[in-house]
Amino acid sequence: MLATTEVKKENKFQATLEYLGEYHGVQNAVIFDSNGLVVGYLDRDGLDAELLSPFALLILDQISSLLVRLDEAPVKSMMLKNDSSWIIIERVENLILAVRAGKETDELLKVRIGRSIDMIKDCLKKNYPQVTR
Repeated sequence: MLATTEVKKENKFQATLEYLGEYHGVQNAVIFDSNGLVVGYLDRDGLDAELLSPFALLILDQISSLLVRLDEAPVKSMMLKNDSSWIIIERVENLILAVRAGKETDELLKVRIGRSIDMIKDCLKKNYPQVTR
């Protein structure tokens, strides 16, 4: 049991997801790379990370390609809302954070996501300086 606890403490990406999961309404959160390879995942309702990551990539790629046609920069951040949930997608260096939350979530989720982005950047800077800008 102690070894498992130590591994969890060392996985800063997973700690970031658990921090996000402390906020009410967060159902899923996933960190993945630009190829869709999952780095960390938090699940509260049985949604497979292998579904959320390609969904987020598809949305980012399609909207970014349209923005380029308009001489705009690619998408860095986006939020989708419908009657039942929110989906927030954020580019963080060479990783992507996608969060799915229920409709009971409020605007303070953005603050927690902002802090989570900082945590991901810190982890990248400390452990993978070659990939940070």
